[in-house]
Amino acid sequence: MQIKRYEVPSVQEAIARIKKDLGPDAIILSTKKIKSACGPMMEVLAARELDVTEAAADSRSAEAPKDIHMVSGSPSFRPSLDLEKNVEELKGLIRELKNTRDLRAEIEEVKDSINTFFDVLGLKRSKTGQNGTDAVYYTLISKGISKDKAWRAVERIKEESSSGTMVNEEACLAAVENFIQNSLPAADNSDNGQRVKVLIGPTGVGKTTTLAKLSAYHALSEKKSVGLITTDTYRIAAVDQLKTYARIIGIPLEIASGSREFKNSLSRLADKDVIFVDTPGTSRNDMVNLKKLRETLGSETPFEPNLLISLTSSKECMLDVASRYRMFDYSRIILTRADECMRIGFLWDILDRIARPVSYITNGQNVPEDIEEADPRKIARLIVGSDLH
Repeated sequence: MQIKRYEVPSVQEAIARIKKDLGPDAIILSTKKIKSACGPMMEVLAARELDVTEAAADSRSAEAPKDIHMVSGSPSFRPSLDLEKNVEELKGLIRELKNTRDLRAEIEEVKDSINTFFDVLGLKRSKTGQNGTDAVYYTLISKGISKDKAWRAVERIKEESSSGTMVNEEACLAAVENFIQNSLPAADNSDNGQRVKVLIGPTGVGKTTTLAKLSAYHALSEKKSVGLITTDTYRIAAVDQLKTYARIIGIPLEIASGSREFKNSLSRLADKDVIFVDTPGTSRNDMVNLKKLRETLGSETPFEPNLLISLTSSKECMLDVASRYRMFDYSRIILTRADECMRIGFLWDILDRIARPVSYITNGQNVPEDIEEADPRKIARLIVGSDLH
């Protein structure tokens, strides 16, 4: 890892210099205010990863002349090779740890599949049921809906079918959609609420792209004046990406690295109808940075927190994210990457546990097209039929 220290008057200048020196993939490790002869300044530490071959080359050029000793015409010690070997061993341990976690998730999926198989096998052998409800149960669990909720839906259908209205599987599934729809809270996507809307969520969930989609929709379709603030000053590439979106859409972008800068940014955008705030993605286990983000946002200016959850995550991961971000008291959910999913019936269980409405669903990378307002009916159709249309 290559680390450089900068003394600059502002974060914007630091970002420009870091990008020039270390490239767009550099990250900011820390920032703090310092005093200098020129007045108040900021000390910024930035870093970029070196790949193994680059690190080994640097090591050979710096160390080989004085540290390699010859015994019988052959080198007896090669620090660059030792460094490369240690780096590879470390990477191997990290991969092994990651594979262990992935294995747990795969085992859970296999267990669910086995349970589903035997459930379906039992249904086909017994051929019990009423007006095709066995087939409906099979369809629901094949979509990923838990056995408990699938049976609850089937029992509701049996109650309604006593009047003779449930005549086939299609009618039964329509009844299930209606049942799910009535169990979900609805979100109000109008701007009658807070004008400052903050997007929060773990790394890789799609916050920056979703922010661009929402900003473009409100600015171009709703004809509202929109402002952007990013507090994600850790990833240089993320700032550049948002700058590009802001320039294309034609809206102002503010960069805030701390609570004071965030307040100043809100003041400069005070005339805007709606302000969207991008936040850094962190590991859901990184409670230190989550608390730091909460301090940056402050409590003086009310804002609407929107938790982004990727539909490509496991059920366990989604519930864990929802739990850890409770400190922000988020009022609604945005579901991302719906286009990458085929079996998301477990979403019914998750939304039942989270007890927050879904306001939007994203289903692609195109800005601003691939985002839709969500309502209970659309969510129910997505759960039962994996259909956004």
